[in-house]
Amino acid sequence: MLKYKHLFFDLDHTLWDFATNEKHTLSHLFIKYKLDQYFENFESFLETYQPINENLWLQYRNREVTKKYLSVNRFHHTFLTKGLNDSAMAEQFGNDFIAINATQTTLVPHTIEVLNYLKKKYTLHIITNGFVETQYVKLNGSGLSSYFNKIFISEQVGHQKPKRAFFEYAVKSCNARKSESLVIGDNLEADIIGAKEFGLDQVFFNPNGTIHQEKITKEIRSLKELMQWL
Repeated sequence: MLKYKHLFFDLDHTLWDFATNEKHTLSHLFIKYKLDQYFENFESFLETYQPINENLWLQYRNREVTKKYLSVNRFHHTFLTKGLNDSAMAEQFGNDFIAINATQTTLVPHTIEVLNYLKKKYTLHIITNGFVETQYVKLNGSGLSSYFNKIFISEQVGHQKPKRAFFEYAVKSCNARKSESLVIGDNLEADIIGAKEFGLDQVFFNPNGTIHQEKITKEIRSLKELMQWL
């Protein structure tokens, strides 16, 4: 696999354990904002919030809503399911979430071990759709920054994954050839299909074994499998 020279890693859910960090942050805010007055328990709040958040992120990637709309309304819409119509509270909750969540440091299992191995053989980069003000905090706080040569954040690039323009910008900025580049990510649409349609090989990090019909260069359940393959 030494034909590859550049490895482009997604950040959230691939290296930085977004699910664990998000849950920890939201649990803290659930207590701070006394949401137990409206929701049966934290799990009920989380189960309500997650599909709302996922849908708004999809709209954001498709440029159907703004960053500000996403940041506020993923919580406002969640609150509304229990009759809590307080947009000011939702905005403050959203600001707190962004600030606190970025400081969490839990990584996906084997992340550091795998990066130490790969950095000796390849040039590593980050490609992410996250917000600028959070992604650098995550990378620095969790000790990941030093592993990566270039950081590509959609807000700065001007395009979201899976848009062709995002991948084109990243590859060209690294003076890399498509044939020497490999994308590694957990999102089938944003990372894998986006990379594939631009002509890049892909590794689908699929820890939960999500069933799909997409033809992929390589699929893994654990990051540690990269050490056997690359």
